[in-house]
Amino acid sequence: MTDLETVRADVGVVACNLTKRFGRAIAVRDASFALPRTGVCGLLGPNGAGKTTTIRMIAGVIAPDTGELFVAGVAAARDPAAVRARVGYLPESAPLFPELTVREYLEYRAGLACMAHRQIRRAIDEAMARCDVARFSTRLCGLLSKGMQQRVGLAATILGDPLVLILDEPSVGLDPGQTLAFRQLVRELGETRLVLFSSHLLAEVESVCTELIVIAHGRVVVHEPMDRLRARAFEHGVCFAETERSFASMAHAAGVCHGAQETPLAGGWIRTDFRGDGTTDPREAVGRLLAQERIAVRAFGSVQRSLEQVFVSLVQEAAIEDAPSSSSASVPSAASTVVGSAESRS
Repeated sequence: MTDLETVRADVGVVACNLTKRFGRAIAVRDASFALPRTGVCGLLGPNGAGKTTTIRMIAGVIAPDTGELFVAGVAAARDPAAVRARVGYLPESAPLFPELTVREYLEYRAGLACMAHRQIRRAIDEAMARCDVARFSTRLCGLLSKGMQQRVGLAATILGDPLVLILDEPSVGLDPGQTLAFRQLVRELGETRLVLFSSHLLAEVESVCTELIVIAHGRVVVHEPMDRLRARAFEHGVCFAETERSFASMAHAAGVCHGAQETPLAGGWIRTDFRGDGTTDPREAVGRLLAQERIAVRAFGSVQRSLEQVFVSLVQEAAIEDAPSSSSASVPSAASTVVGSAESRS
């Protein structure tokens, strides 16, 4: 057994150096990552970054040109049919038939999945209950709202209890109430299986996912737990205090910061901005020293980078290192596409 085969036995998805070309264009370039058996992993990136191509490879819809892929313990190259049987895939627009009722559509999908006849009714009832569409079982799919159509699509996707669930931009077109309900359902599904959640909205991914993969220019540039990504907001962040007298030299000498800058304020007060060590929030150490020295303070807190700023800097740094100089100018606009979408949603 190879090292890669040993690793994939304990995780939901393992991708090793996946590359996919369409003609002369490289859609995904040398992508590698490992995902756990449970949880919600966000796949984030601007439009055209390679997200959909990546998830279609995992779903077994297309095959990578090079690289290795294991899904729920199965080598995709050796048994693509077994991979497809373990994966539930919901594309951006749920592929419903408007002339069928909800139950008829789910029966059709169960038949495509080759489910045993005696299991179909129970599986459909469970999927409808899980996705809260049972009360619409006799309604035509074409008469459902966009939110209900997405829920029916998700119900069809979880028929057969797949080990890996892949959702491609699942909340596009949903109103705010539908979006919140759909996100909660995704969180619940992630408790018992791996959910791969594709989006170009940073705020949406942050609210749902436990870890994050960022793709830019066809390459994986970030793969981290969401908690770690949030912690990056404090790296190189600033703690500030407004005090009655100078404090910067004392703080630096005491080793509670890695740099301090003072700004005079009206009334004789002084604002001091303190830089941390790049790994921790300096507020605790600075606050303790202020208390020890009995210095009057009228304002105290931290100024941290937003998650959008963290995302932009990570994508730009990684893409600039990897991309040819002729394409480096496009990096800021690609990252800004995601941030702009996230900000418009918040």
